[in-house]
Amino acid sequence: MNKLFIHPAEGKNSGKRYLLSGIIIFIGFMVILGTLGYAMSLFIANSYNPKIVDMENLLITDPLIDLYLSHIIYGIWLLGIWICARLIHKRSLRSFVTPYKKISWKRIFTAFSIYFLIFFFVQLIVFAVDSENYVFNNLDWSAFAWLLAAAILLVPIQTTTEEIFFRGFLLQGFAKISHNPYFLSLASGIFFGVLHFANPEMNQGAVWAAADYIGVGILLSFLAVKTNSAEISIGGHAANNMFLCIFITSEDSVVGSIPSLFVQLEYDARLSTIGALTIVILFTIIMLYFHKRQNIGMVNQGIQQ
Repeated sequence: MNKLFIHPAEGKNSGKRYLLSGIIIFIGFMVILGTLGYAMSLFIANSYNPKIVDMENLLITDPLIDLYLSHIIYGIWLLGIWICARLIHKRSLRSFVTPYKKISWKRIFTAFSIYFLIFFFVQLIVFAVDSENYVFNNLDWSAFAWLLAAAILLVPIQTTTEEIFFRGFLLQGFAKISHNPYFLSLASGIFFGVLHFANPEMNQGAVWAAADYIGVGILLSFLAVKTNSAEISIGGHAANNMFLCIFITSEDSVVGSIPSLFVQLEYDARLSTIGALTIVILFTIIMLYFHKRQNIGMVNQGIQQ
């Protein structure tokens, strides 16, 4: 019998437990402890180099250093999910990724590679259509090396934490209401999108940016439901953010003017949303096709045996 990701058999999973965990994770760890952790990093940074800290607005003025310090929040967020998983739900953190005993790293890396390639080719088209809006960055290669380290080591922590929460915890929590894949995808996807509304891209075209965040959230949630795990969305989300971090920077983006390879001179919310949704739609179609073929292969193998 297949194990169902959205309805885990392991642990204690009443609606009240999901509600309690959600409050603890979101308010206790994300908002309160996450804010305190970032504030402490500001004071520590200010004691070493006051020039990079705007204490009046509680901001790091160096985008690269801010990229590193902002990931403290994701570490605290992940810790909150793990604590609630162990103490409230009496199960492993792994169960928010897959219903099986082991995480399939092959699925994650396959999803990562496919998403990265799709993004690469779509971005080539965007470069051709909007070539005057992109220039090669006048890089400090030492700073780029630090950016590359952050992209490889820290960005996957950020994206995986978000996926475990939105495509794992929240998806399973909403499944206490209904198992309908469209309801689950909409509920989790909208929640994912709304929590990104504070990003500066919203100032450049709120409707388009909102459609981007919510659309991506819905499709990644749909993938998690249909493929019975969050592994594919984990790989895709990591590829998306790592690609952006390494290759494209803009003053209007959430990470600011980091030393990426290319600079986008003016953020176009409409074109960005069309590009992002094109990538995720293609990714969804391809991954569902592979998932279906894999399932057919497993059935045929079982018949032969």
